[in-house]
This record gives sequence, structure tokens and C-alpha cells, in this order.
Amino acid sequence: MTIQRPEVRETVTTPRPRDVPLPDGAGTLLLITLDNGLPPLGPAMRPATFGPEGLERLDAVLDEAAGRARKGEIAAVAVTGTAFTFSTGADLALAAGVTDRAEAVRTLRRGHQVFRRLGDLPVPSFAFLNGVTIGGGLELALHCTYRTLSRGAPVVALPECSLGLVPAWGGAWLAPRLLGPDKAVTLMLEHPLSARRMLSAAEAHALGLADVLLEPSRFLDRCLEWAAGVLHGRHTVTRPAPEDFAGQWDDALARASDLVESRTYGVVPAPRRALELLALARTASREKVLTAAEQAAADLFVTPEFQAALYALHVTQKHAEAHPGRPDPRLARPVRSVGLVGEGSQGLRLAALLLEKLRIPVVVYAPDAAVCDSATAELRRLLDEAAASGRIAAADARRCAAHITGGTTADVLAATDAVVAAPGADDAVLRQAEGALPDGCVLLAAGDGTVAGLAAGLKHPGRVVGLRLPAAAGPGAAELCRAAATDTAYATAGALAVRLGLTVLPVGDHPGSVADRLRGTFLGALLDHAREEDLDTVCSPLALPTPPSVSWRLLREAGRVDRSAPPPPVTAPFALDEALAALARDIDALLAGGVLAGPADADLLLLASGEWPFHLGGVTPYLNRSGIAARATGDALEERR
Repeated sequence: MTIQRPEVRETVTTPRPRDVPLPDGAGTLLLITLDNGLPPLGPAMRPATFGPEGLERLDAVLDEAAGRARKGEIAAVAVTGTAFTFSTGADLALAAGVTDRAEAVRTLRRGHQVFRRLGDLPVPSFAFLNGVTIGGGLELALHCTYRTLSRGAPVVALPECSLGLVPAWGGAWLAPRLLGPDKAVTLMLEHPLSARRMLSAAEAHALGLADVLLEPSRFLDRCLEWAAGVLHGRHTVTRPAPEDFAGQWDDALARASDLVESRTYGVVPAPRRALELLALARTASREKVLTAAEQAAADLFVTPEFQAALYALHVTQKHAEAHPGRPDPRLARPVRSVGLVGEGSQGLRLAALLLEKLRIPVVVYAPDAAVCDSATAELRRLLDEAAASGRIAAADARRCAAHITGGTTADVLAATDAVVAAPGADDAVLRQAEGALPDGCVLLAAGDGTVAGLAAGLKHPGRVVGLRLPAAAGPGAAELCRAAATDTAYATAGALAVRLGLTVLPVGDHPGSVADRLRGTFLGALLDHAREEDLDTVCSPLALPTPPSVSWRLLREAGRVDRSAPPPPVTAPFALDEALAALARDIDALLAGGVLAGPADADLLLLASGEWPFHLGGVTPYLNRSGIAARATGDALEERR
């Protein structure tokens, strides 16, 4: 195939069909499981994707399904994934090697032709969305008659615009007809242009992407029961007709145009092409819209923005797991109970995540009863916030809250496997706590000081590991600092962060979050030369996914930065160049000090937190190719040997 480099091979997703009897005599369902043949868990985990061979295999299975449906042998067809992933769509490893536009168009066309068959079968089709469902994976699901979604699915999205592409396998036509044009704008443009925001399962259901939201336990059994109910007429799914959305189009397209202009300033081609597709979908035929989507995607495959985005995607998905400083997960000890010492926001957020994601009981220790009560109340508030946002069910939030206990004597920590040392916890309280900790209990430093500084006052410094979340409550990489921790303590902290679903980046000992430092350096240098109200305009050439004004507000609210002196009058290009130069110098200093192991560490921190756009690739390649790094530091930002 001419669309891939010779050294790149397709990771072929094989659709594995099997007959499943539906409950209540509803008939036989042909269940198609998307399987890429790789281990469903562990370091080699790779989501199911589609390239040319995988599409042909799915087409063959659907051909057989259509024949059996016509003969009355099956009552329905369903597609599901494995482990925690439904599908992430196109195999971008192949897309990175596109060299022939005509062949790219043919492969894109083949994708929507095959997926479309799911909506054209003689029997109803179901997508059982068991986990991650993004890009072409969501487009596959949109072609089905019905969609069930696991509440445990971590993300659902059409993120193509953030990667320099457009939905080309049916999404540009199907999304506005299913959701209405305004929600389609939210899905296709607003979220990708807002720091690559993904939907939670509850949000995806509320938006209309799924017909029913089911609990993850016994998910397949629940799906089969629901499908049987649909076939028997017990469950009725009603959706608005496309003409019911007629009055939304003007406002939706106007909002889409404003989003493209305000978020990308015209410097990124993909969002503009997506806007054109949405406008076309208002009146054009299905075939015309899908053909236009193919052509747009084929054009975008060969742009510098897409190639840069592929590097950014690789960094965010692969860099952390290949990092030389990553802990050995085989050495990790189980964590069944967690303690919390102190009431700082970072520690509370970490403890709340452990409750929300892993249902690990949390016990709060504070010698002052008022402090203990305040911390437990804040944990419950964070759980209520998670329920209000749809991340967990209200009943689950109540169950998690029941697992929060507290006490004013250190012996309440005697059965804990890990203790979060939150900012604000003083040394005396930590020493009291340490005296009650069992052997092997890990102390997770979540504060702003250095890990070595915290460990210095303790009898067992080898139990202390830094685990910090970025200041913003949204996406970002968790920073793992070993300092003098034992292999077991370090591995236990790392494994716990991975279980939380976090991207985990090892860093050297540093006071506070490295990501917050980089943000503060860039924004602080900007404010040395530009007014706060002008931050977004000054940075418009970069089309940053998180507006600088928003990042500045979050850092200021978290107490990370402060600026009061008025800036001198300078031009916007000068202010931006000076801020980028300051960022280059700071990254260079972090590399020289061993806090970051290599330039890609800085790239990951800013990409994962939504502070740097995918269309520019990583921050260090940009600083290098623009010459800013050389002017600021005397050389390119490179690996230090």
C-alpha cells in the first residue's frame, strides 16, 4: 500500500463474531468483538484501530451478517470492544506515512462504506460501548441503530480537529442529524478546541450519543437484556427527526464560526474544514457530505499541522511508559486503605480521586478536630461535585462518602497502605503520623516543598514519594518524584497513579509541580511585557488550546503566581517572543538540573495539561525550529548525555 511507510505495519483489528442467545426468547444476536490480538492489559495495551486490512475483515463479517439476517437466522447484530476500549478509529501509525493522496482517499472512502453497512443491515444493529470510544470508533457507533454506553467508559469524543483532521467516516453527516447542529458543534469543534476536552460517559449520554447508560459491572449482560427489551418493544428509543433541528442551524453555524475564529485565529486549517463540512451537512446529500469529508481529510493528511500533531499524540500516549525513570510495577504493593494528613487542595484532590476512581477508603488524621472535620467535609464536597458532573452516580458518591473516616489520634492510620501528605501538613504532625504507620506504608508527598525536604524530618525517608497533580482540576500528567524512596515505595506510588488512569511522568526532586512552574514562567514573562487583558490576543499566533487568561486565573487562584507591576509598552510579537524565550531558558535549566530527563518531558507536561496545541507538535520542537531556543540558550533543546 502506498499510504504507509515500508517499516510501518498495520496492527490489524479482527472482528470476531459469535452467536449469543438474547434473554426472554428475543432471538439470536450476532456479537462482533473488535480484537487487535494484543494483550488487553499491561504495557503492550493498544486500542483497537482500523487500517485497510481491518476494514476488509469487518466488511467480510458484515457481509455474512447481512446474509444471515435475510435468512432470519439472527435478530440483531452488535459490536463491542475488549478490556476498557471500544475503538479509537483510524490507525494513525499508518496515517503518519501517507504519501499518495489518491490512495488515502480510497482508504477513507472504504472506512465509511464499511461502517455504513451497520446502519443498512436488515436487522437492528447495536454498539455496546464498553470503554474508550473516540474518533472513528465513535463514528462506527453512530452508524448503528442503537448505542449502549458503560458508565465506566473514561472518554468519548470526536477529537479530530485537535489532531489536524476532520471526522471522515460518517461523523460529519451523522452527528448533526442525531444530536442537532448545536450539539454537533460542541462535539466536533468546541471540545477539540478546548484543550482536547473529552466527554465522560455521563456527559456523552446526556449529549445524546448513547441511548442508555449502564453500569460497568456485568456490562455485556446488561446490554443483552436491554437489546432484548428493544426487540420486544419494552424499551422504546425516540429521537427528533432531522427537520426538527431546522431552526438551530443559523445559530449553530454562527457559534461554530466564532469558535474557529476565537480559538484558532485562522492559523489551523482543520477546524475551518470541519466548519465547512457542518455547513454543507445542512442541506447537502449524505454522499456529498461524505465525499467532501474524504477530500478534506486527504488534504489535511499532508499538512505540517497533522505531522506535528502525530508527534504530540505519540508523546502523550507513549512517552511516559517508555521513560527511563519509570518504576517497575512488579515491585508495587497493594493499596487497600489510604490516609490523609493535612487539608491542602492537592492532597484532598488526590484522596478524592482514590475514592472516586478506585473506591479505596480514606481516613483523615488531624490533631485538631476542626481541621479533621473540615478535611472530611471537603472530601465529601468533592465527591458531590463528581456526581454533579456525571463522573460517578449519586448513589456511588454516597457509598464513597461512607468510606471516609477521621480521627485526632495518629493510630487511625495504623491500617493504611499509603498516606497522602497534603500541603499544609506541618512536620510535627507528619512525625506523629509516621510513628503510627505500619511497615511498608508509603507516604505520598503532594505539597509544594521538595520531597527530600519532607523526608528529612522522618525516621524512614525511603517511604516518601512525590506524587503531584497540576494546579488545574482538568487534564494533566501526574508527576512522580523518587528522591530517596525505596524501589517498593516508588513502584507502589507509580502503580497507584496508573490505576487512577493518570499519565505518570517521573521527574527529579522539585518544589511543587513542574508543569505549574512552566506555565508560570511563560505567563509571568508575558505579563512582564503585556497587560493581563491582552494575554489571549498576544498569544493568538499560537492558537493555544487553553486561553492564557484562563491559565493565569487558575494559577493565581491556586496561589502559584502573582504579578502586580504594570508592563512597559511593547509590541505583541515582542512580548510573545520574550515569553517563549523565557520558557526555553526554564526548560533548559530543568534539563541541566536533572528535573527533566529530556525535552520530551516538557512536551508531555504542557501537551497533557492543555497548555500547548497539538498542531504545533511539542513545545521543544517548536522552540528549536523557530530559532527561539538557540537565541535564548545558545543551542537547541536536546537530550543531555
